[in-house]
Amino acid sequence: MHKLGILTASLAAMLGFGGLMTVEAQAQAPALKKITFLTNYVYNGRHAPFFVGRDKGFYKEAGFDIDIAPATGSGFVIAAVDGGKADYGMAEIGPVVQAIAKGAKLKAFMVYTDVTTSGLASLTPFKTPDSIIGKRIAASQTDSARVVLPIIFDEKKLDASKLDWQAADPGVYFSLLLSNRADLFTASSDGDMPALTKVATAQGKTVEFSSFVDWGYDVFGYVLVAGTPTLEKNLDEARRFAAATRKAVEYAIKNPEETAEIMVKANPAMNRDTVLTQWTGAIKSIQTPYTAEHGYGAAEDKRIQRTIDLVKKALKLDAALTPDDLFAIKGK
Repeated sequence: MHKLGILTASLAAMLGFGGLMTVEAQAQAPALKKITFLTNYVYNGRHAPFFVGRDKGFYKEAGFDIDIAPATGSGFVIAAVDGGKADYGMAEIGPVVQAIAKGAKLKAFMVYTDVTTSGLASLTPFKTPDSIIGKRIAASQTDSARVVLPIIFDEKKLDASKLDWQAADPGVYFSLLLSNRADLFTASSDGDMPALTKVATAQGKTVEFSSFVDWGYDVFGYVLVAGTPTLEKNLDEARRFAAATRKAVEYAIKNPEETAEIMVKANPAMNRDTVLTQWTGAIKSIQTPYTAEHGYGAAEDKRIQRTIDLVKKALKLDAALTPDDLFAIKGK
């Protein structure tokens, strides 16, 4: 009994000491920083890596407790980040250049997609930019297409004032097109088209997609942005967020089916097969010859400056911008 008592006491002491060490370790672990991240649009497969990063713990490992929320367009994201309503977000590069030129306090710090997946969806083909003149184009007030199309029109020496914009919420784009209340709507090849095709096919209709890239819009696609004060105060935080995102994207590319499952688990209203198709399409905008040469997420000065010059010329912006004004971090 005496030996058993000693053994029991020793075991209790060991367990107590172990428990104490666990408590102390937890006390010493740095607290996760709560952050809000905005996607550029209502959720689609393009956004799946952010949920992968959250569920796989990549953001947690980087020190973040991330809250992911949807938006209604790049303009919404830019305004929210600039106004301190969100910590990070993703937006198309054109509206970012425009906003910075007009005084917005934010910068890009990572390229998410190398080329844009944006364009216009329709029920009849529109092969060239001039073919959409006078046609009804549904787009939210903050949709990036309201910036991108004038850039394309300027390059083609067309009059952007002849674009017939119809203000609409993204949630009604499909119904506007399929009920003939709009001729086109701003869409993405990876996000909108798979879902639209499914709905239209059930109604015996065929859909078409006009790609902005095919119309000569050769600039970066989506970039990650943060407020300038945040970047100036703690650039390392943005580097850690970018690294976690890169890790999530790489995992999602290698595991597309699991990625779709993670996205649907987080958003039960979404369809797994549609998400998988969307993410597979988004991968094509990530894995390009440029990223093969420079690395995923990177941007070099020559292409950044070309983007700046293109947007400035098209939108008649007077601000003198350099690559450093647009990107806080350029390399991997």
